[in-house]
Amino acid sequence: MTVLLIVLALLFLPIAIMPLPIAARIVFGLCSVFCIFLAVVLAKRRLILDERGVTAKGAFGAKHVAWDEVDHYTFWSMNQNAAYVAGAQGGVVGALVAVAVVAAVRAARSSGKQSNRRFNQGRLTLVTKAGAKLVIDARYADVIAALDYAFTELHARLRGKPQDFSPFTLGETELRHAKKGAIGLPDIQHVGCGGARITIKKRDKRLAWAGAHMKSIKNVMLFLETVAEKGLVINANAEVFMPPTVLDKLRASASRQAAMPQARVVDRR
Repeated sequence: MTVLLIVLALLFLPIAIMPLPIAARIVFGLCSVFCIFLAVVLAKRRLILDERGVTAKGAFGAKHVAWDEVDHYTFWSMNQNAAYVAGAQGGVVGALVAVAVVAAVRAARSSGKQSNRRFNQGRLTLVTKAGAKLVIDARYADVIAALDYAFTELHARLRGKPQDFSPFTLGETELRHAKKGAIGLPDIQHVGCGGARITIKKRDKRLAWAGAHMKSIKNVMLFLETVAEKGLVINANAEVFMPPTVLDKLRASASRQAAMPQARVVDRR
């Protein structure tokens, strides 16, 4: 991004000194100055993560959040092309076809490539108990390594607290939604993750039982990890970024599901 801004500034600058109307020269001159300003600001952005917390340094100061101060986080991830489709469709649920994790496991084994490990568009927002926020997104270099580290530290601490997956509440035998009520875990066909949304598909039903934007679900990656631990299948779009700790749980659940013998009904009447 910084390099692109510098290139744009260099393109605008010669135009600003060309024999054009004064208004046009001012506009191109301001565009060049603005691009240089943004390039300097972005070049000074730094993200430092360690066992104590995360520090975001910028041109105008620094912000620090300790892991132990985090009340919850929100996260969403989306392929850039999918974002364009979702915008064109007006956010219609089902506009994007999710790729089953089972298929992703098989594809990864056959091609040697790992799905769900690209981060094109999205944001991790840490929210402290006092309400302060710190954002980790693609504007930082090596953002994937930063996300992996952050999720590891966050989940290790959040697992020791009462689970908060609002608007969902996950129990031992049922999943509850703030507006939709409760559904038994055996009645869930799968949990979908795609188009920056989480959907709950009930068995033998065409439409989703419940759904929510990823960013509106507290601790959404921990939610998916915990759901997978309970044996439910997660159908995830291959472009949705997931940290290794979560991805391993999803793949283990998918592998168990794929290894189960298929039920066959025999009519002996």
